[in-house]
Amino acid sequence: MDSPSHSSVIIIGAGISGISAGKVLAENGIEDMLILEASDRIGGRIRKENFGGVSVELGAGWVAGVGGKEPNPVWELASQSGLRTCFSDYSNARYNIYDRSGKIFPSGVAADSYKKAVDSAIEKLRSLEANLDSEVTEQPRSPKTPIELAIDFILHDFEMAEVEPISTYVDFGEREFLVADDRGYEHLLYKMAEDFLFTSEGKILDNRLKLNKMQSHLAVAVEID
Repeated sequence: MDSPSHSSVIIIGAGISGISAGKVLAENGIEDMLILEASDRIGGRIRKENFGGVSVELGAGWVAGVGGKEPNPVWELASQSGLRTCFSDYSNARYNIYDRSGKIFPSGVAADSYKKAVDSAIEKLRSLEANLDSEVTEQPRSPKTPIELAIDFILHDFEMAEVEPISTYVDFGEREFLVADDRGYEHLLYKMAEDFLFTSEGKILDNRLKLNKMQSHLAVAVEID
């Protein structure tokens, strides 16, 4: 399809949000749209690369939020598209950190260090609140060595830094499925695009999608009847 000389809507970006917006507009009878994408592909942060003959996801890798009271639209699309996925079972997952000799490094060392740092920070805060001038005898100790940094990350940054509750898991469920399909996660976007853009043999040939288009100044006009 040729791109319209006058577009009612211009969509910036052909990631999942841009493609979804185009699909919704088309479903509501608005077809004179233009999608501008700065890169040479659709998908945004959803992208894959071939590594040793295997398709590897460099961006999104999981469909998160499955099995809850509400259906996850991404999971529904993946099921309809026949996307190959694998359930990620973390119930028996554990980790070990080894030193250079191959001996397991005790994670309790980092936990003790973390507790001391928290206790020291609380003590210092109380001293400031009480307008005391005395110095706190024990200052918080930050991880220094590579092993300490690794343990600190897995115990504290990874486990404790999540903001709760996460709406995806609350609304759609707590199960996660790894995308393990050679077509890649991006296959879902192409299936969405097929609903409103002209495609042939898996390629989008619709002139309403403009790749490699970056504008520093762009006026966007939306007509409302």
